[in-house]
Parts: sequence; structure tokens; C-alpha cells
Amino acid sequence: ELEKEYFHYFSGLKMPLVVLDTYFEELDCDSVLINNVQGAYLATNYLIDSGHEKVGYLRSSYPIGNFSERADGYYKALRHHKLPTDHPYVHRLTPSIEGAYQDMLRLLKEEHIETAQAYFADNDLIAAGAMRALKECGFSIPDDVSLIGFDDMPMCDFLEPALTTMEVPKQYLGRLAVERLVHR
Repeated sequence: ELEKEYFHYFSGLKMPLVVLDTYFEELDCDSVLINNVQGAYLATNYLIDSGHEKVGYLRSSYPIGNFSERADGYYKALRHHKLPTDHPYVHRLTPSIEGAYQDMLRLLKEEHIETAQAYFADNDLIAAGAMRALKECGFSIPDDVSLIGFDDMPMCDFLEPALTTMEVPKQYLGRLAVERLVHR
């Protein structure tokens, strides 16, 4: 993730600049972004509309701007449906398959957490790792616990069952960024 303090390496360039997938309000450049808030809101709303009242959040343990925006969307959906936002179903997991798997396994086996009926995950890697841990602990997906990820990575179709996910149109975003760059 590009952090603001590293942007100065690019700001001195004497050519147009378009940043993809991040922006800084105080910096003068164009950006092409994912609507993370809306995506997370829609994903969480989908779980609630599917009949789940206890919708948890598999949140990245690393501070990443996109994930912070996704948290906003998750909590916005809960508030919209008048569901509690101070519940025990938010679990911080490493944002990789293996890391999320190990973290979720520890929570399930050592801390004996109460699980939600469904979870929104910050990304597909977290969702896939958590899915593996849940299944290893005897949970049936989606009968016992439903999951929805974010990014629509190719691996989602190869998981058993396939992972429901929010599509991020990466090629389209890239095309928009190049078009904006050419325009500039």
C-alpha cells in the first residue's frame, strides 16, 4: 500500500500521474478507486437480506486503507438494519490464506469464540483461510456459517464450496486509469 510519505518520490515527476487504488485528499493527482464502502455495504446487506441476524466481520489485522473503508461499509449496513455494532463477532485476522487460517483456528480452538451466522471478510484470502479453519472445526459452509469475501480472486471458484465474493473489475479500473492518463 502506497503511504503518503512515500508519494514525494513520484510528485517531482514532470509528467502526468494517475494513481490506481489509493488517493490522498491533500495531494494533487488523479486517482481511480474501488468503492470499498459501497462494496462492503452491499456484501453485508446481502448476508442480512439472506436472513442472518448475527453478521460478523473478518477484519484484517494490518492497517490498510481499503480495509478501513470496507469496515465503514460493514458497520453502515448493520446500522441501516438496526443491528448491534458492538458484538463479539469481529475477528482480526492476518490478510493471507495461511495467516487467516492459523488465526481463525486459534480463535476457534483456544479461545472458543462464539461464531456468527455469517461473516463479511475484508478480502478473499481472509475468507478462504477462515473457511478452512471453520470446516476443520466441524462447521458446514454455508449451512452453519456463511461467508462473503471481496476482490473476486480466481481461487474463489476452486474452493469447496465456491466462495461468494464482491467483484472488483480490475481490468476495467486499469483501463480507466490509462484513459485518464492519456487524457492528462
